[in-house]
Amino acid sequence: MRPQPRSAWWRDDRTRFVVAFTVLATALLAFYYFPRTGDDVVEQWTASYLRLYTRVASWPIGIFDRQVSAHGNLIAGRFSMQIVKSCDAMEANILFTAALLAIRGPWARKLIALAGGLGALVAFNLVRLFALYWIGVFAPSVFEFLHLDVWPLLMIAFAALDFVVCVRWMSARAAHGFASSGAGPRVTA
Repeated sequence: MRPQPRSAWWRDDRTRFVVAFTVLATALLAFYYFPRTGDDVVEQWTASYLRLYTRVASWPIGIFDRQVSAHGNLIAGRFSMQIVKSCDAMEANILFTAALLAIRGPWARKLIALAGGLGALVAFNLVRLFALYWIGVFAPSVFEFLHLDVWPLLMIAFAALDFVVCVRWMSARAAHGFASSGAGPRVTA
């Protein structure tokens, strides 16, 4: 009996996914956390992005607390929060992006799923920041625990769920496209 020839690793979807995900996630996380000086272009862009994120996060809080205002990357009101790297849930965004880009699939569907999935992650993170503000106002003794231990787990769990939903959507769209194209088996009455 002859041994089965081994196929190239990139032909096995699981191995290809693990390698591609690891490379993409490592590269994106390294880029995000790479130490830079304050006058670096990427660091200036990140600071502007965090200021914008702060303004967006302060808007729904301001509906319920008229004292709230955004100053740079600080939300000030009955409780103050500074929005810094990681407060934007970039780790979850990066892991989601790397996972979605690592799977096989049509690029058009990947890009649509990526836009929708990242939008959902941003919305979930804004809910997180909204909740943390009110926890800081009404239960400051548990703020650190919820901020550092509970919410990061919830963000990663949400990113995983978001990934599953996007992959299922992509698969359903692919199956629908296959069936409606006239290819494949037909059932006649």
